[in-house]
Amino acid sequence: MDETHPEIKEEDLQIPLENGLLVVEIKGIGGTSKDSQCSQISKIKYRRAKERNSFDVFALYIVNHQRYVSPLERRNPPFSEQQINDAQLDERGLLTTYELFKLYNHVEERLVNKKDARLALLNFGLVQFKPSSSYLLGCPLEVHHKGQVAILYVSNVTINKGASIIVCSEATWFRAEILEIQLNNQQLETVSEGEIGIRLSRSVLKTSELWLESSY
Repeated sequence: MDETHPEIKEEDLQIPLENGLLVVEIKGIGGTSKDSQCSQISKIKYRRAKERNSFDVFALYIVNHQRYVSPLERRNPPFSEQQINDAQLDERGLLTTYELFKLYNHVEERLVNKKDARLALLNFGLVQFKPSSSYLLGCPLEVHHKGQVAILYVSNVTINKGASIIVCSEATWFRAEILEIQLNNQQLETVSEGEIGIRLSRSVLKTSELWLESSY
């Protein structure tokens, strides 16, 4: 807050960038954000842009919502579709502290690299992170054998036995190795197209996103 003009709200954090400036507002609330709370950072963004005489200012709203509730029991994401659409139109980002906490672990485990994490923070609308150097295979069509066998349809991508899959769910991300590939009841070392079954070193859910990790 501006001490000389208490009615003027200021950002909580400024992060200098190679290509500009990121202004961040951080809130902790018992429920979910009102439209006015989500959009307040836009006013600060345009004020900073005017001061800099440049449109190189990015804006991010971070919220610790439902803070008296366990993170996994909270509404995630806590933003309405209209709030997300408005953020895209206003060119500002929306993020939760829980997603930021998980990002720290993803970076530590080398599932997301720091460069990709920094770039994602500048996105508009709902800020989402994804594994670095990976190709999205999608969610399994079916899972069997306590989640260690997943049925997928793949096209225009080469999958090899022994490849690493990054498994992404709401609660956790982890790596699993492809132990076996089958197509039309035949075991293969590699496959590029078709409805396939893969046996994994760890169990997955039908709602898990599977990302094929690059080998280079």
